Amino acid sequence: MTWIVVLAVGVGSYLFRVGPLLAVQRMTLSPQAERVLRHAGTAAITGKQSAAGGSALPTILALAAGIGLACRGASMTRILFVGGALYAGVAVVTGLLG
Repeated sequence: MTWIVVLAVGVGSYLFRVGPLLAVQRMTLSPQAERVLRHAGTAAITGKQSAAGGSALPTILALAAGIGLACRGASMTRILFVGGALYAGVAVVTGLLG
């Protein structure tokens, strides 16, 4: 019985990961949408990690700046640098005031 569950979870995980790849091949996205989606995973992981504790304001502002830069076609290095600097600055100011 355990092997059936393990195989079912494995097949489900495989389909969950391959499904978007197969669906995207049949769809055409604009270059701007592709550029934004390329960095969406990094933005989500960064936002989740930084929102784990403390105020949400630095995370929201850094995420907004990152999305704005990604939509304008900025490099990943610039997005991370600006987002990180903005997050650190707002976190320090928020910590000093609060």
